[in-house]
Amino acid sequence: MSKVRANSLIKAPKAAPPLVEAESNLDESTRSKLPAGGDLHDVYHRVRQDILRGDLAPGDILNQVHIAKRYGVSRTPVREALRMLQAENLVDAQFQHRTRVTKVTSQEVDAVYATWILMQSLGIALTVPLVSEGELATLRDALDQMNDHSPLHDGTQDEWEHLHIDFHRMLVMHAGPIIKDSIENCWSRSERARRLHMRSAPQSWLASEEEHRDVVVAFEDGSAEEAVHAASRQLARNALAVIASIDPSYEPRAIRQALKLTLQAGSPAADSRSASFVAGAGLPTRTTAKKRARG
Repeated sequence: MSKVRANSLIKAPKAAPPLVEAESNLDESTRSKLPAGGDLHDVYHRVRQDILRGDLAPGDILNQVHIAKRYGVSRTPVREALRMLQAENLVDAQFQHRTRVTKVTSQEVDAVYATWILMQSLGIALTVPLVSEGELATLRDALDQMNDHSPLHDGTQDEWEHLHIDFHRMLVMHAGPIIKDSIENCWSRSERARRLHMRSAPQSWLASEEEHRDVVVAFEDGSAEEAVHAASRQLARNALAVIASIDPSYEPRAIRQALKLTLQAGSPAADSRSASFVAGAGLPTRTTAKKRARG
């Protein structure tokens, strides 16, 4: 959906003409591209994509009447779609009973990625011992497909994203439905942060290729520990880059603790490695945060 179309879902400022009236003045070629109708899931997926792609920006107010008119539905499925988006923390309906697009916060990124690191580590540790030779071959093919379709090789972010999700699902294929559902929830809640990171740091595509290759090599070697370490480092790198772009002074306590637990929990080496990893991203560790508080 284009920027013009997405903006018609936003509540118009009082001083400006209503956006619904402006929509009625669109020429026929533009009007023919608008969706003729939709149901709950259609509305949910379309508005969600506009938020994830940035067509609907943080702070924008979503107007239920405009959304219902756009998709040719009643306000009931619109309300349900907005509730679904609120459950993903993509919108917030608490401010004066209006529904706003939420911001990506450091606290959210820290909490979601820490949970993701822990659940993915558990899923990988359960999967590596059970992977067959045929599944390893499929995993290698998935890696090649993903790399071939990255923006580094004339692919698009959307193409790569779908293949990326499939690749990571294979890493936890033997983890069971409850663990996999928890990881899927992290995928959903982190999508804006991941897209933000990929747009702001093009060089991250190359780093992702190397990290994914390290994970596959660890699977081939039958080393759950190395696979966990490689996958955890990749998630942490992405999260720390996003946090640093939002608030460089924020201390990612949850991610640091998750890394400590996944990199040989309880050992001095684990504490040192997780702290140095965070420090390498230019973010404060617990020690530097305490020094700053004393100052």
